[in-house]
Amino acid sequence: MIRMHHLKIVLLIGWRNVFRNKRRSLIVASSIVVGLVVMMFSMAIMNGFNRQMLENTINTSLGHVAIHKKGFFNDMKLALSFVPDDSLNAIKGIHGVGCIAQRVKFEAMVQSSRSSQGVLVMGIEPDKEKCVSNIYEYAGSDTRSFIMNSSSNDILISRSLAVKLGIGIGDKCVVMLQDIHGVLAAHAFIVKGLYQSPIESFDKYVVYIGIRKAQEISGLGNAISEIIVRCADKDFADKVASSIKSMNKAFLEVLTWKQMAPQIVQAIKLFDTMMYVFLAIIFISIIFTIANTMIMAIMERYREIGIMKSIGTQPSWIAAIVILEACGLGMLGIVAGIVITYLLVVITGTTGINFAFYSQSMRVWGTGTVVYPYLTATNVVVATTIVLCNTIIASLYPAYKAAKIKPLDALHFI
Repeated sequence: MIRMHHLKIVLLIGWRNVFRNKRRSLIVASSIVVGLVVMMFSMAIMNGFNRQMLENTINTSLGHVAIHKKGFFNDMKLALSFVPDDSLNAIKGIHGVGCIAQRVKFEAMVQSSRSSQGVLVMGIEPDKEKCVSNIYEYAGSDTRSFIMNSSSNDILISRSLAVKLGIGIGDKCVVMLQDIHGVLAAHAFIVKGLYQSPIESFDKYVVYIGIRKAQEISGLGNAISEIIVRCADKDFADKVASSIKSMNKAFLEVLTWKQMAPQIVQAIKLFDTMMYVFLAIIFISIIFTIANTMIMAIMERYREIGIMKSIGTQPSWIAAIVILEACGLGMLGIVAGIVITYLLVVITGTTGINFAFYSQSMRVWGTGTVVYPYLTATNVVVATTIVLCNTIIASLYPAYKAAKIKPLDALHFI
């Protein structure tokens, strides 16, 4: 009970000292607020950047789960195609599966009267493709500029590729390929629409045609290259992939988005680690601000501390008072910093931050020009922990100096 009573007194004195010099406390708390807001808002922007880079990659080409013949993902040969069986209905019934679509993929050359470009031709089921990817939105969400008949001679190309080829909507181009029998073939297509995705490299390399037309010109018959699965949430991908693997399709490989884009997963982890290290370095500079302020406060209370020690106050309690005062300043800064950051994230998370002046760089990263920041609970906990740890570290030396003050010296201190 005695210890609890002493602890209550120490807490009260430490908290009271926070407000003894309001101007100085405001300066210290403001430095913590600025540092915390910069830290958490930077985290929020980086979260938005990473999420959009990942979502755009999934929505553009990967899907959440892909089913290929073994070896196709690393070497897109027509020979590695397969004829789907009645397991499609079973896949649709797996918990967490939103929709599925079949695709045919092969490399080819698209040529106009002005230029030519090596491309990846993607044969799609128009109606189902709208569900597994965002290509319909990238083409303007207009049926007049999208492939609607999978057997037609319509082709969808990117705006950047159209500029390079010198063609537009309604113009003709020729797709040259080597079919499954190794015979060179050339087929004329009419540009039905132009799309622009958030990923620059994707736009340069991918064109779309109907899946039946792709099967016809490549000689695949009813075979396809892959089945794309769109889950209700990307976090369901691992469970859905496990369920598909349990169907005993030994000749097929089932890959999740994490397995198909490991470089993005690693990049996100690297960004997160770098952000925490960078922000920890920022707060090291704040350590000196807090330590300097606490030393000034101790010098002002030199005689007071000496009197406290002369009436029997233990040095450990003196040190605890100083540490608690620093923690009080830290908590004020944390609360204010979290409130300000929350408001900033709510506003910018709704309106987005337009980085159009870096549009080319943003398209290289695949994020799009408008980034929508957001924070996770982990970000808040980590940021709060970093600030509190730095505050305690900053108060250790002043606390040590206060605990070592001798009553006799303090009474003669001017």
